[in-house]
Order: sequence, then C-alpha cells, then structure tokens
Amino acid sequence: MFFGGFPGGDFPGMGGKGGGRSKNVDNTKFYKLLEVDKSAGESEVKKAYRRLAVKHHPDKGGDQEKFKEITRAYEVLSDADKRAKYDKFGEEGLDNDGPGDASDIFEAFFGGGGGRRGGGGRRRQKTKDVVQNLKVTLEQMYGGFTKKMAITRQVIDKKKGVQECRECDGRGVKVEVVRMGPMIQQMQSQCHSCGGQGKSFQTKQEREVLEVHIQKGSPDGHKVTFKEMADEHPDADAGDVVFVLKQQEHADFKRKGADLYIERKISLVEALCGFTMELTHLDGRKLMIKTQPGEIVKPMSQGFDPLASQEQKTEWEIIEDSDCPSVENVAQADTTDIDTLKKACETQLKRKGIDVGCFVVDGQRAYFKQCTREEAISAKKTRRGSTMYVVTDPDAKKSFRMMKAVKDEGMPTFKNPFVHGNLFLILTIEFPDSLSPENQKAMAKLLPPPLHVPKWQEDDQSVEIHTVTDIDPVQSFNSNKVNMSAGGEAYDDDEEDGPRGGPGGPGVQCHQQ
Repeated sequence: MFFGGFPGGDFPGMGGKGGGRSKNVDNTKFYKLLEVDKSAGESEVKKAYRRLAVKHHPDKGGDQEKFKEITRAYEVLSDADKRAKYDKFGEEGLDNDGPGDASDIFEAFFGGGGGRRGGGGRRRQKTKDVVQNLKVTLEQMYGGFTKKMAITRQVIDKKKGVQECRECDGRGVKVEVVRMGPMIQQMQSQCHSCGGQGKSFQTKQEREVLEVHIQKGSPDGHKVTFKEMADEHPDADAGDVVFVLKQQEHADFKRKGADLYIERKISLVEALCGFTMELTHLDGRKLMIKTQPGEIVKPMSQGFDPLASQEQKTEWEIIEDSDCPSVENVAQADTTDIDTLKKACETQLKRKGIDVGCFVVDGQRAYFKQCTREEAISAKKTRRGSTMYVVTDPDAKKSFRMMKAVKDEGMPTFKNPFVHGNLFLILTIEFPDSLSPENQKAMAKLLPPPLHVPKWQEDDQSVEIHTVTDIDPVQSFNSNKVNMSAGGEAYDDDEEDGPRGGPGGPGVQCHQQ
C-alpha cells in the first residue's frame, strides 16, 4: 500500500536512508519504448503496442528481450493506477507490481487466448461457448434492429452452494489399499461421487432473454457476443453466448460490402433517349431514378461480373529482356516455373506480409521485389535473358467496369452508419425483335453513321451474299465434336506392308529442311 507525504522526499523501496535529498527518477523509459508522448491517450498506447508487438514478436524473428520490455511498458501504461505510480515514482515505484507473462498479454491483446487466471498463475478454463446462427433480413441490417432471444442455461444453485465432496474429502480421487499375498499395494482411482472434481454442487436451469442488437450496416457473418452467459461451473469461467448474423436473400437487392445492386430491364428507346424508374428502398423511401438529359446507356461489358468475389488471381504484365536491379530483392526461389512463382506471391509471401509488385526470372532462379508497379517500371533496365513480371495497372480496366449508379444510396457502413455505399443498377437492354425497313431508314437518319460501309458491289459475280441467322454455339460445337476428335485417319488403308514400314521395308523418315 502507498501512502503520501513522506518527509525528506524518500519513499519505501527507493533506496533512500532516512531524510535528505529527493532522488531523481526515470519515468520516460516506457514511453520511449512504445514511441509515444507522455500525454498519449489509451488508444494511442494500444495502437503503438499493437504495431511494435507484431514487429518484435519472437515468432516473427524479433528480439525476445525487446518484446518483453515493450509488453511490460504496455502493461503499465495501459493501466491507469500503474501509470500514475510510474509517472510519479518511475519503475522502482512498481516493485510490488511485477511484470506479467509477455506472451499472455500478447495473446489477450490479439485474441489468442481466453479466460482469466486462477491461483498460482494457472489460466482458468472456460465452459463451452454457445454459438447460434441468427437469420436477419437485409432491411434489418440496413436500418438496425433488436431481436429478443431466449436462452436456457445451467447455473449453479446458489442456495445449496458448492461443497467439498465427502467421499474423497475434496481430493477428487480415492485411495484403496489392496493386499496381494505378502504385498500391500495402494490403488488410486477417480472418485465416482464427484467425477474427480473434488466438489459437489447442484445446477439448475435458468431462462434468460437476451436483446441482440443488430447495428446498421452489420456485415454478413458478424458475431454478437454476450460474455459469460453460457453454462456455469465452479472451477471454470462461464463461456460466451455468440449469435452469428446470417443475411437472408432479398427479392430485389443484392449486397456486396456497403454497396447494393438491383437488376432492371430497359428498352432500347430508354437506353437511347433516357429512362425514369421507381424504386422502393429498404427503409421504405420511394426513389425516382432517372438518367441525365442526353445520356445514353450502353450494355454492360461482357466478362465483367460486379458481384464476383474480389479475391481473384493477380494479373501480371510480361516484359521480356528486362530487369529492375535497383529495386531490392526480398526473396528468391530456385525455380523458373511461372505458375509456382505466381502462387508463391499469393500464398507464402503474402502470409509473411510481403506484397510482391514484381518478380524477375532468369535462366536459373527468380527474384521477388516488394514495390509498386510504378517503382518497378521506372527502375526497368535492359537485361538479355531476364523477364520481368509486373502487376498490371489496377485502373487499366476502370472504364471497362463503369456502371450506372445512385450515389450514397447503398448500405450504411458498419463503423460509421452516416457514411453509405452506392446503389448500382445492373441494366439489361431489351432490343425489339424486328423493325420495318421504313423505321430502320428513319432511325438511321437520327443515329451516327454506320461503322461498316461496303465497297464491293452485290451484283459482282465474285462476291457471295450471306444473311446472318440465330444459331446456338453450344449445340453447334457438340454436333461436330465427333468429326473433330484426333487420332486415326478419316479413311483406313488396307495395305499393311510397304511404305508404312515393318516387314515390307523401312519406314518413312522426315527431316526438317
């Protein structure tokens, strides 16, 4: 216990002898270790520790002593009472507050461990967590919602309490003496009365109603956790009750992150002359969506699926006879198999925190470089026999991906519900089945000139006239598949000897000229 007002400035444990001069203390070391100011708030201290702990963790090649010092600094500066003592008396004022286990603090901070510590520093176990899927609609995720969920759990009967087992006196085991002839042997077995726990207690079922709050913009799979609401046990902390949000399919809207998508059909007239459509939003608002005057809607680019997963393979640009020697190598591989090297960039290297922007392959091995595309291109030098593989420009296909959208009418973002994503329109243009020749000529006068203007004359005897028709390409491929299989000749030759080789004479020998 600390008491203020010691005469002469001495303090127990500071090394002073009676009254006299006060001793200067170092109360800046921990702040320097975490690279923060003395005025840093709790969030700044936590952020600094997160960054430095990952950097210096022994499992990632860091120095173990440095990691312990950083963890000790965080342990003190993140605790208001310890920090106050440290600021006033320095590290010596914490003599009664010895450092904790650095690995345990790291695990607790980054979610690696669980449960409190029991006596003797041993981590207390937890009872099993209860995980329950909870179906939610897109409307509920858009506007926020609270669901009441009833749970039934086993709790310790407080009236009867927890007592030592009378059969084993709290040891959890029974010792029996067995005589085997002239020998006497002690046999130890688990107590059947308490199941080896050493304690007897009774549980009862208890029903509780939990209010599950679904925040605006909650992502699919988000977990809402109620701490220590699972079954109770005297020798363990109660586990958690976890509700996992499962987003249900919507008839109109599709969701991707904070963005919403709707599919609509428009006519050719609407695509060329503009459209106005009505839409009831997830919160019941009525939206009237229309194009700008004079704006033309083009068909969406083929091969682009806006709802596809973004976790696609990285595309690489190949530059022959080139290298970027000024960019430092972060790794190398004794293989020149391109598929293997590309896979390494996406797996092993990425797991180590290395984002490869370029790799160079020569005749024997490959060299990986952590850089941007711009850095690799600017450092490019001619080198015969080497090939550069550079990540493609992510904005190269930006125009290819452009879609009509209503700005800020998507989902609320989870961390800031005042910021919304966008509402994209997946538009399919319906063309008329046919037009009369008169209407075609009338439209031709209003539209830009055709791209294809024939120079040949139809009455030319050397020109063949063909008219297009509708054919299913899959059916066309399958119908001719039998005639396209390799192996064997179209016609078999009855001759078994002669020019084919074998007993009738030597086989044909081919030489490239």
